[in-house]
Amino acid sequence: MPQLIPGLYQVGKPRFTDSRGSFHKILCDSPAGFEELVFDEIYWSTSGTGVARGMHFQVPPFHGRKLVFATTGLVRDMIVDLRVGSPTFHQVWQTDLASTTAGVLIPSGCAHGFIVIEGPATLVYAQEGTYNFEADTGINVNSIHFNDSIPKYESLSQRDLDLPYLSDFSSPFVFEEFKYPDWNKEL
Repeated sequence: MPQLIPGLYQVGKPRFTDSRGSFHKILCDSPAGFEELVFDEIYWSTSGTGVARGMHFQVPPFHGRKLVFATTGLVRDMIVDLRVGSPTFHQVWQTDLASTTAGVLIPSGCAHGFIVIEGPATLVYAQEGTYNFEADTGINVNSIHFNDSIPKYESLSQRDLDLPYLSDFSSPFVFEEFKYPDWNKEL
């Protein structure tokens, strides 16, 4: 289902449950009007209650979309649009992710992070493109004005604390409206 930020989708339904447990379909088709999704890397992180991670992204030419979902725990997931010219430039979108919720397809040009509400929490990431240390960066979570209250975090890495503030970040991302022809319509 499309969300406030162009190219941002909640994905991952339906969920099948029976006496053995549950089975989740994370993604079966690309959202309407988008080029095919090809994931080059898949990885996960596990974090305890009160841990914050983010707000991360890779700069061009190493940027790409990410599919993120939780397999354990509960996190407040947060995305910030960094694409110059986007109708939602610098706007924040938040949702809670758990094993019972949809995942999030994050468009290229958006920062991503989360705070663990109930841990341990495991997030799985499928990413277009490969990780590049020199292109990996982010925005300091303390510089972002969230739409509603976020849980207090108890732990944030020194790397994340040293990230630039949103107001000091010169974005290399440019919004290309033609990439999101159906962003305001339901799938």
